[in-house]
This record gives sequence, structure tokens and C-alpha cells, in this order.
Amino acid sequence: MSDVFDTFIRESQDDLLQLNNSLLALEDNPSDAEAIDAVFRVSHNLKGNFGAMGFEAPSNLAHALEDLLDEVREGKMAVTNDRMNLLFEAVDSLDEMVTQIDESGEVQLDPSATVNQLRAEIDGSDGAEVASDSESGTAADSDTEPGAASIDIPFDTLEETDAAEADSVFHLDLAIGDGESNLVDAMFILGDIQDGYTVHAGEPPITDIESGEFDDGFELYVSPDKPADADAIFEEYDGHRYLESVDVVDVTDDVRGGLTDEEPSDDDSSADESGGSVLDNHDTEIESIRVDVTTIDELYNQVEEMVTSRIKLRNTIEDLGVSEVEKELSEHDKITSRIQDTVLEMRLVPVRTIAGHFPRLVRDIAQEQGKEISFEMTGVDIEMDRSILNEMRDPLVHLIRNAIDHGIEKPDVREAKGKSRGGTIELRGTRERDTVTLAIEDDGAGLDPERLRKKAIEKDVMSPAKVQSLERSEVYELIFHPGFSTNDEVTDISGRGVGMDVVNRVVQSVDGDIDVESEPGEGTCVTLTLPVSVAIERVLFIETGEEAYGIPIKNVDDISVISDLDIQSFDDSKILSHDSKTYPIIDLGESLNVPETEKQDDDLIVRVKDGIRKVALRCDGMNGQEEVVIKPFHGSLSSTEGISGASVLGEGDVVMILDVESL
Repeated sequence: MSDVFDTFIRESQDDLLQLNNSLLALEDNPSDAEAIDAVFRVSHNLKGNFGAMGFEAPSNLAHALEDLLDEVREGKMAVTNDRMNLLFEAVDSLDEMVTQIDESGEVQLDPSATVNQLRAEIDGSDGAEVASDSESGTAADSDTEPGAASIDIPFDTLEETDAAEADSVFHLDLAIGDGESNLVDAMFILGDIQDGYTVHAGEPPITDIESGEFDDGFELYVSPDKPADADAIFEEYDGHRYLESVDVVDVTDDVRGGLTDEEPSDDDSSADESGGSVLDNHDTEIESIRVDVTTIDELYNQVEEMVTSRIKLRNTIEDLGVSEVEKELSEHDKITSRIQDTVLEMRLVPVRTIAGHFPRLVRDIAQEQGKEISFEMTGVDIEMDRSILNEMRDPLVHLIRNAIDHGIEKPDVREAKGKSRGGTIELRGTRERDTVTLAIEDDGAGLDPERLRKKAIEKDVMSPAKVQSLERSEVYELIFHPGFSTNDEVTDISGRGVGMDVVNRVVQSVDGDIDVESEPGEGTCVTLTLPVSVAIERVLFIETGEEAYGIPIKNVDDISVISDLDIQSFDDSKILSHDSKTYPIIDLGESLNVPETEKQDDDLIVRVKDGIRKVALRCDGMNGQEEVVIKPFHGSLSSTEGISGASVLGEGDVVMILDVESL
């Protein structure tokens, strides 16, 4: 697949996301000039890109979409719910066609029905009919003698172009009149002119024209790509839909004369400074490049191999006792660490990458359920590792759908409760060091603890006595039990008892946590705490019997020899007393069924941090610590209790990484 094709697909996907969100803004506020500008700019860009790539069907659909939006912009059509639904339907069709092009290089969808609906909507609008091209402009007298004397030609600007070598140069005086948006008008006019002409200069400057910074019109100095005279150019643009009038004057002789009065310098360096095109004279550097994700993934895999090689190299040098290379080895460690950090940084993408489609999701489901919902996003520019963010896409969608279906009440119900008719759902992102927190909060009905207890008893999740003894925070955790649902009615959105347990499992698979807080009648907040990057972390290696295991250093509070501690027996269990607290002791050899383990007085006790799990681990010994790459288990191995993943050491040995929470 060519780079041009890849770029076309990526840009089309970005444009459609922006078009969706701009339409949402327009629907929310029909007078939003910024939204209408964005809608026009993107739809015009899509039409041109589809046409340039030879995809006629989506180009025609984008063109019809653009024309309908023009009627709305001109005030001839109101922003109604039905019309917005039609516009969104057109965007969905464009999205589907882009997907088809990406997958097969062809368009299978026939959008003619949607195109006809858009055209019928335009033809049947209640507003004034669009004026014909011949009626909308004011003709200029193109037979007027070209009068350079009355035109202040910007020779300084033209000197930096190839106007002097052009076969002909024309001055266009373009009057726009009472347009609602100079930015949009200029975009369309310049776009049309640049399709058949070389634009040398403008008054005001081209950059100002492109930004809409002019009053009721602007001037251009152009050369046609094909031979043409002033009459032909006038006829081409007289009556242009965005022009009130056009005046065309042939200034070829005046431009040539003004630019060739001075002899050109023989100094090549001088010519380089002033004789190139405007594009060639940009002094800004390229600050970003597009890199395929497979390339970044391959680079990351190589970094993993380099980390493993570094460990092996250090172990070999230590075994040989070659202390002379210690300085160079330490420098190598630093370089490797910096490369790790750089590659991990390259894999980071903003949360907005997956959250961009959420506003449309909320809009469609809310309409389907007859609810009024405002969706807000903050902190979505923070960045996370691409692989982790991809894993979070479906869980976040499920949480948002739950907030709509379970959380936000119908408008009449909210009003009866003394609330506003419209509810609010908010996605908040925050980052603290190596952790990202994503919270989905709504101001809906909240979770009813008593109802959750009742459902837990009905579904035989636990005994009635156990259910009644649960704290409120523990009651909320019942929603993560497989098959648990409080919805009595099965809908397309929820109620099948499938979802929150999967969300919990996916979050845990990336070494994250999930927490639920709710106030009955006030709302619910579900918080996901996730790592920023994939698991390259420092691990403590311990031994039990003939086997070695790793524990992430972040989970370890302290390590002590068992003979130095206050250990008590309770039934068949051992308890550690420390700082007026008690910690159950898990014997790793017994827990993991490791053969040939014997208890010794010099065995070690590894106490886990209280915030993670109030427990202590008994092992035979410790074998140092190292920064390693942790590969999480997937598939059937992902449910292995006590083990979160594995790491390959420098010698090629595979070491299991302990999950102290499920051990």
C-alpha cells in the first residue's frame, strides 16, 4: 500500500471524526460560527480528497452534504432534529466507505439513496431558492483597457514568484459582499481558483486571505494553467456562488516590465534567497513525522531484546570478575535506559484518540432512549501507551453506555425529583507520574445498595448473612460479579449480565484498578487507574525450592529474616505481628506447589505494602533485583491466580512474576 494511500485513509478518518464533533456542536448551538466553519472546511476537504483519489461515490455524497450545509449556513434551512439525523447518516455512510477503501481498496456501499435524500431536502426547503450563477454576480467590464496605472501592483511580493516568466498574469478584484464567514468564503474561492490557476500574490497577503482577515473582498494576481483571456476568466467566475462581483484585468506587460527593470544578479546565493517560491522560502523545520505503528512496535521489541542482552552482559562480566569495564557498563546501562524511555514515549498517544467518537455515541443512544444528556470531556489530551489505550476502548464504551442506560433518568423522572431535565455525563482524565486516572461520572439515579444486596441474594452470589455484613463500598463491587445485573428488562444497551465483569478483567489485565463510588439519587463515578506505559519495571527476584519468582519492587514494603520477627501460629496458619498490625503469612512453596521446599530459620519474609494487600510472603532466599520487561499472560493463562506474567532473563531463563493480590 502506497504512502499516499495510507495518508489519504488516515486524513479521511481524522476528517470524519472532526466532522462528527463539529456537527454535534452545530446541533447544540446552530449559531456557532466556528462549528459551521469547521463543517464546511472538512466536508470540502473530504470531497476534494475522494475525487483526487478517484472514488466518485463518496465524493458525490460529500458534495451533497456540503450543499445542504450551505443552505443551513445561508439561513435558508433551519437546524432541525430530522435534518441533523440525515447529516449524521451521511457521515456514517462516508465512514463506512472509508473503512471499505482501507480494507479492500474499493467502495461497495451505494450511497445514492442518501445523496437523493440530501438533494431532495435541498430542493424542498422552505427558504428562498438559490440564485443562479448568472444572477448572483455583478459583471465587470472586461473590455476595459487594462489599466495598471490604476492598480497598485505589489512588485516586491511578485519578485519572489515566477510571475515574470508566466505566459500571462491577470489581476482579479473579487467582491464577496455580505457573507456570514470570510474564512469559509475565502476557502471555497481560493480552492476553486487554485484548481486552474497559479496564484502569485494577493492583497491582502494570501495568509491573511486564508485566515479570513479581509473586509468585503480581496485581490489576486494569477496565471491560468491553460491559455485564457480576461473575457474567458470573467465568464468563468461571473456569478460564482460566493462572489458578489468580479473584475478581471490583464496586467502581463506591466508585471513583466516592473520585474525586469533591474538586471538579475549573477550571484547564485542571492538568487536562492529571493528567487524561490513562497513555499521554498519557509524557514520552519519539519517538527513531526508519521510513523506506522508496526514500525514502533518492532522498535519496542528490539528494545526488549536489548534490555535482556544488557542483563546477560552484566551477569557475564560479574561472573568473570572483570571490574575494568564497570565504568563502560554503567554508561551502557544509562544509554539503554534512555532509549527505553524514548521508545516508550513514542508509543504514547492522547486519550482523545479513542474518546473522539464518544460524543456521537452519547448523542445517538440518548436520542434512542428519549433522554437529554450533556456529555463533557476534560483531560483527554493526556497520553498513554497505545496498547493500553486500545484495551480500554471497549471498557470505556461500556461504562458510558451504562451511565446512559442505568444512570441518567428520563427527563420527566428527573424533573419530578427536582433535577434539571437534562443529565450530565463526564469523562475526566488526569495523570500523576506513571499513572493515568480515567473517571466516568454521571448525575443520574446512582446505585441503590439495598437493591444490589437483594440481587446478590437472588442470584446466589453469596449468603444473605454475608451480603448484609458488607460495607457500602463492598456492595458496589458486586456489580463486577459475572452475570450480575440490576436491569430487570433486557435492552440493546444492557441488562444481559455481561459487561462489568469483563471491564474489571480487562482493567486488571493491564495492571490497572477499578473503583466505584455512588450516592443513591445523586449519581455514580467509576474510576479506572491505569499505568501510563507497558510493563518495564524493577523486580525483586526471590527463590523457593528450586524455582525463582519475581515481585515488582513497587509492591514490596520490607524484607526480613524470619528468625528476627514476631511470628505466631493460629490454627494451621502463621501470622506476622508488625507495628501493632497483623499480616497473614503465605508460604510460597506451599501456595505454588513447589517441590523440595524446607522451612529454615534463615528463610525470608517479604511484607507487601498495606495499600496493595495486607499480607506477607515466606520464601527461601533472595537473588537481587533488576529492571525487566514483563510480558502479561493472555488467553487461558490470564486467569492463573497468583501469576501476572513472565520475564525472560539474560541467560534465557523464564521467570514468573507474582500477582500478590490474587496469590
